[in-house]
Amino acid sequence: VYDMLLPNFVPGLGSPSHIAKSVSATNMKFNNRNAYYLPSDARLYILPSQVATSIVQAQTVSGQQQIQIIDNILFALKNNIKREMQETQTTRCIIDTSPFFSGATHLSWHASDALIIPVRTDQQSVNALSLLLKTLSDPASEFRKIMPSNGHTPKIQMIVLTHCGWSTVPGARNRPNQQTKIYIEKVLDIIRQNITQFTTSDPTNHLLLLDDFLGTGRISSAKATPIPLLHPGESMTIDRVRAEVNQSVEKIQNQLKYIHDSIW
Repeated sequence: VYDMLLPNFVPGLGSPSHIAKSVSATNMKFNNRNAYYLPSDARLYILPSQVATSIVQAQTVSGQQQIQIIDNILFALKNNIKREMQETQTTRCIIDTSPFFSGATHLSWHASDALIIPVRTDQQSVNALSLLLKTLSDPASEFRKIMPSNGHTPKIQMIVLTHCGWSTVPGARNRPNQQTKIYIEKVLDIIRQNITQFTTSDPTNHLLLLDDFLGTGRISSAKATPIPLLHPGESMTIDRVRAEVNQSVEKIQNQLKYIHDSIW
């Protein structure tokens, strides 16, 4: 993705195409699925300085030409993704960004229709959510200092509250425990205060609760197997340690389906 973006900031480089790679080419579990990915790159960490330098240079140009150059910079990822989606005949794209605001995150926000924000059930993550919302809306933030001509700002589709705990009281099926309830109220309060930044006006539309995937997520990552394809009782060796998929995978599959349905 770094090589794909670089021509937008360095004059004279050729325009890229056909960057997306088929997932099924290296993962047989994706056979018959029209799924592609754009590989990340460690050099994205130097992207903020390149974006900033390009914008400073653009500001030396006047009039409509300056507006067009800045639009091309800020929509660099969006325009490249659009081209790749047309070439691969795909209809949806998910961008996974780093948890802090940087150049790649900046371009990702301008490429997105809506954001999905994972938040852990701890105070540090809740504070980070407030900071993110401020970055999206505060005119003095790095995100809003230089905006494209159409003022594009993504809305928030959902906040996924992860690592939730559940009540062990008999009959209390799927009821959050007291600690999780505290963080639910904190996040809902933040959503209410910032509801204009969300895709609807009802705060309860935008908060979803999720378990900690623990062993299931580890098995899925190690074997490059989507969680919906894991089955209770399956066993495998990971780093010379025998691991087994337990019954909780079915609950996790249901949670993932719920999130998927809420996105689309």
